Amino acid sequence: MNESKTSNQTNPWLRGVTYATVFVVLNYSIGLFCFEFYGLKPSIDWVLVTIYALLSLFSFYVFVVNDIHATKLKGRAMALGFLAGHLALTVLVMSFVFATPAQLSWYAAGLLMVASYLFGTYGINKWSRHHRRSKATLQHELITDELTQLFNRRAFASNAIKEREFCMNSNSDLSVLIIDIDDFKLINDQYGHAVGDEVLIQVSQTVQRHVRRSDSVYRWGGEEFVVLLPVTGIFEAHQVANKLVKTLADTTFNIKDLVELRLTVSIGVSQWIAGESISKETLIRADKALYKAKQSGKNAAVVADFTDISHSNPDPETSKEQSKRA
Repeated sequence: MNESKTSNQTNPWLRGVTYATVFVVLNYSIGLFCFEFYGLKPSIDWVLVTIYALLSLFSFYVFVVNDIHATKLKGRAMALGFLAGHLALTVLVMSFVFATPAQLSWYAAGLLMVASYLFGTYGINKWSRHHRRSKATLQHELITDELTQLFNRRAFASNAIKEREFCMNSNSDLSVLIIDIDDFKLINDQYGHAVGDEVLIQVSQTVQRHVRRSDSVYRWGGEEFVVLLPVTGIFEAHQVANKLVKTLADTTFNIKDLVELRLTVSIGVSQWIAGESISKETLIRADKALYKAKQSGKNAAVVADFTDISHSNPDPETSKEQSKRA
């Protein structure tokens, strides 16, 4: 324990010494070479030397910062670009101090700057791709259930609004299903949570295979799933629900070649009504229908009653959209 703490504390110092050594060796070598072969200039513009020396130092500092992060990103192109820029500026500083041939100094500095731009451009492109992938991964994680890889509640809230707007603009229907695995607690109690998790994964995959590509499936929590069915009326949604009930009841779930299970599901079906919030009223009616399916013996799909909840307080956003269209 103490050894690991000591190692973590000394590593930054070792890195600092390494970068300082690189800086001293590079600049001292260039300066010594120029002094041995060309000697000092009779007059030196120290203002110009100071400006370029500060730019050179800053370039080396940026190289160090990028190089430290590059060890994690597994790519040092951007860091090498700043190092080449540092060397180019150092060559110019030496040309102001020592009597080096001006043409040679500018050619050398120019070539180093070309290398700097090439390395830098490649490094920026590589970093940009890495950033896009990281952003896409983060976005995927925000809207995806970790276990089943289905959409989660956050994704439903966003997608439901989009689908509702589409249905209002196209004057089409929209329905939702709430699916609950019957007696799922018994599976966990008898076989353990690892088997229960695998059951959730396989059920989610089965549901996805038996709905349309335009439909979207969500892990709602526990053993519950929600399916959003755009351009689908209550009759068609009930057909989809019945097909899922039968398919899942007829499926034998092989769990890691150790356990074979048969299970059933209950489904509540509801159609979105203009003025409703899908995430609230529509799902509440579907949930009440699901409860009726459970009460009636499970392994069934039940259609929600339109009068299950009051619509006297419609969703404010929907009311605004309807008034605009009117």
